[in-house]
Amino acid sequence: MWYRFSRREDDYCIECSEDGENFSQMRICHMNKGNERIRFGIYACSPEDSSFKAVFTDMKLTECLWNAHDGQQPD
Repeated sequence: MWYRFSRREDDYCIECSEDGENFSQMRICHMNKGNERIRFGIYACSPEDSSFKAVFTDMKLTECLWNAHDGQQPD
């Protein structure tokens, strides 16, 4: 599973993909004063009393890949 976290000023988009090529939007949110410097990380948990091993690979920091909407200025 691939996840993509994008930011445009203080708006954020989280997407997922099963093949790393075709992404589907999971959530868009707005954070007041979120256009300043932020910290973020990766987190995994299991429900109830179960457990599992989570492995994360290929983390990259890139230019914003969240496409602008019609009439919106691109990054």
